Amino acid sequence: MEIEIMTNDQNRSNVPEPALEPVLFAIRRLEDVVERETRLLLEGQLVDLANINANKSRGLRDFNKAMGKAVKTVDTRALKTLQPVLDSLRQKLDRNCDAIKLHLRAVTELAGIIRDALETQEADGTYTASQVRNGLGA
Repeated sequence: MEIEIMTNDQNRSNVPEPALEPVLFAIRRLEDVVERETRLLLEGQLVDLANINANKSRGLRDFNKAMGKAVKTVDTRALKTLQPVLDSLRQKLDRNCDAIKLHLRAVTELAGIIRDALETQEADGTYTASQVRNGLGA
């Protein structure tokens, strides 16, 4: 039976660099906001978009600030340890984007249904409201 002895460099790669903690904290906060928005959209619940967007903006600002400091104090090898966390955030953002697109399609369809209902209500049967608006009914 062989026992692998880890060098200090190998052991350090598993422990996050202290200077990266603010970056990781900012990423976790962004993930929380994005996951919450995605869940609410997919469940059809009420979403306070102003609050969500403010939290996303704040999270992005915190992330940029933390990364700016980390880049100045941490070596490239340590920064590369962030890649799996950033990949996870990217996947969550992609899922969020899909949920937002789905929500926007639903809103567009609903607006179309409402518009068509209003046009039908306004029409006297001779011309549609859009024909009158476009000058085709006169």
